[in-house]
Amino acid sequence: MEFIECTIDGTAVRAEPGTKVLKAAMDAGIYIPNLCYIPEAELPFGGCRLCYVEVEGRGLVTACTQEVRAGLVIHSETPQVARVRQTAFRLLLAYHHLDCRTCWKNKNCELQKIAGKVKVKLKRPSEFRALPTEWEPLDTTNPFVTYDPGRCILCGKCVWMCGEKNGESLLDFAFRGFRTRIRMSAATSISGGDTCASCGQCMEICPTGALQPPSQR
Repeated sequence: MEFIECTIDGTAVRAEPGTKVLKAAMDAGIYIPNLCYIPEAELPFGGCRLCYVEVEGRGLVTACTQEVRAGLVIHSETPQVARVRQTAFRLLLAYHHLDCRTCWKNKNCELQKIAGKVKVKLKRPSEFRALPTEWEPLDTTNPFVTYDPGRCILCGKCVWMCGEKNGESLLDFAFRGFRTRIRMSAATSISGGDTCASCGQCMEICPTGALQPPSQR
């Protein structure tokens, strides 16, 4: 098979045609922050905006949507990339609980790991937060999974897992703007537990503590 060669952070990287820059970087052992990327997904979600890289001659692009091309010179760590990533990260925190010590995924949370990488502290509210903040209540519709909107970063991973991966489609996005949240569909009788298989994969793929076992309430 013919391979395409590009350069990422000074390293020559070879990848198959159609490969996204983020996947090529990961395969080469080059870390680019990301929260919504799913290698198995047919189409990239591109929602977290943390995987920005700078391509010489083109400017900033998201690594999860940009395909590798012969001769591309890509930088994942530049001052401009750092500024954009920090802004994107702070936007994710606009309506996010910062009580990490009480979260069931504390120290096993992707958001915590990336905070250190992008140099944003989780100990103070984001400047993009509208005050006063009124936290939405926990969604206990599903007897097997509790949804905490205050810890959700809307990465879409649980929606993909339940829908495209498992074929159940019990989770979806609802509303718009700051009111956007994950909704457990009542149309599928999830409230009675008749269609949810209680597989736990939505909780496993969630990068934060937004989806949690009822025992963690």
